[in-house]
Amino acid sequence: MKYLVIFDLETTGTDRIKDQIIQFAAIKVNPETHELIDSKNIFIQPVGNYQIAIQAYLKHGIKPENLKDKPHFAEVAHEIVDFIKDCDIVTYNGNGFDIPFLLNELNRVGIDFSFMNTKCYDAYVEERKRNGMHLEDVYKRYKGQSMEESGLQAHDALSDVKATYSIFVAQQRKQPYEPAPMYGEDAVITEQEFQGKMKPCFNIGKYKGLSVEFVNTFDKNYLAWCISESCNFMNSTKDYIKQVIQNN
Repeated sequence: MKYLVIFDLETTGTDRIKDQIIQFAAIKVNPETHELIDSKNIFIQPVGNYQIAIQAYLKHGIKPENLKDKPHFAEVAHEIVDFIKDCDIVTYNGNGFDIPFLLNELNRVGIDFSFMNTKCYDAYVEERKRNGMHLEDVYKRYKGQSMEESGLQAHDALSDVKATYSIFVAQQRKQPYEPAPMYGEDAVITEQEFQGKMKPCFNIGKYKGLSVEFVNTFDKNYLAWCISESCNFMNSTKDYIKQVIQNN
């Protein structure tokens, strides 16, 4: 029997080539008894001149001053490897983020490590499989039968619109909702969760995931560029950004 290590990373940003790990947290458990065997919670000071991307800071709340006097990754890398080696792994979106990020950091400090012969369970990937977001998956959840069983053909445009309407009717019956607001016609700004609330946020660019109103509090020059002639956003999007600038 192998122990399970469940681990998560916090980083300076999402670019695993340029960004660095600032926190490694993990627990080790007995998968049969669920007994906690050991745990780690290591804060790490990045090397060189670094910045913590604002998107990352808003997620984890870690500031550079919190990392003063903390060890560099090279000082704790072997401790991390010793903790996870010979164990099966559990993450939430680790296949897409945490594992490749950790491997890149290990490579930077000259440690050759591989997860290829390790059982890596990804709870995020499994949840997407179980509760898929494809039209066919959503249709079956709401209607209790597949599109084919209902006489519809997936990926046929007419069948898809009929399935979409069936989903819409079922959603409205279960819990009515209002039309989704639009903040432009090019999807540059979409409604997303930001600091616990649904707000108009940038969907592209260096401030992706941040609300337009929030960006306006610290980088008005960026919004000024967004509404300038040199920016190729659609006029409807520029009009919304102008409203934000005028109202703040």
